[in-house]
Amino acid sequence: MLKSIDVCINVYGKPWQTLCTLKSLIKYSGQHIDKIYLIKERDQPYNSNIDFIFKFLNNLIIYTPIKHQFWSTSTNLANEKERFTIRYQYGIEKSDKKYLFLTHNDVLYSGDILSDMLSKAEGMAGVGEIGQCWNCPANLIGVCNGEKFYEWSPTYNEIINLPLPYLRTTKELIDKSYPKPLPECRLNEWACLLDRDMMLKEQNLLDKNSIFGLTNTVDIGCAWFKYMSIKNYRFSHYNKNYVHGYWASNAGHPTLIDEAKYRLSEEEAMKYFYTHFSA
Repeated sequence: MLKSIDVCINVYGKPWQTLCTLKSLIKYSGQHIDKIYLIKERDQPYNSNIDFIFKFLNNLIIYTPIKHQFWSTSTNLANEKERFTIRYQYGIEKSDKKYLFLTHNDVLYSGDILSDMLSKAEGMAGVGEIGQCWNCPANLIGVCNGEKFYEWSPTYNEIINLPLPYLRTTKELIDKSYPKPLPECRLNEWACLLDRDMMLKEQNLLDKNSIFGLTNTVDIGCAWFKYMSIKNYRFSHYNKNYVHGYWASNAGHPTLIDEAKYRLSEEEAMKYFYTHFSA
């Protein structure tokens, strides 16, 4: 069987969680996976040792950017080494597959997510969970969510009459010309399948919005999602067969900034690995 998908994962700490993430993905969907582009961030939190996990995986392409840059909108996109400091960008450009799967390094997979996503991928720029809806006023009042993203086509006036400001969304962030996608709309990068052909066709090194891993004022991927949506690309909502932040019981960032939570989640992931994958 021709392996049709490459995987890209940025690793900033969490080596045991990274290992369990990839092992669980391979367990259920390995028949689709060729190469795994592992972006080893140049800086690591709490002096984390990442390298020991490499011996457990045999299809890695390891890349270390010239600097650690988690959030940036000022990268010199014309400079390849600078561009490859952006999350996932090395894998996006270096893969030779039509499809690239992005995953955070703290996700437990519980089923064949890649077969499911491939079944939804035809004609789509990406497949995955649409929207950070828990942060969005449109979801708060029940008019929109990831599953019915394309069922609601509001005007600018409808959006600015939502209960604003709300968390990270303010009236100033609403685009009068293209009011939707809203600021929190994106294809969530913790588990998504991307059509590289579509991505690279639209990539413009003069326009930072065309780069997936750059952020708007809200989060990574939001500007790219809006950029692609304006160009009439569509996305398929999917949020099954995985748990994000499984070993910490929360999203990734809170764990990274709390050393006690970080170390506890790593201990849990180590136990999980030796229970499920060490044989």
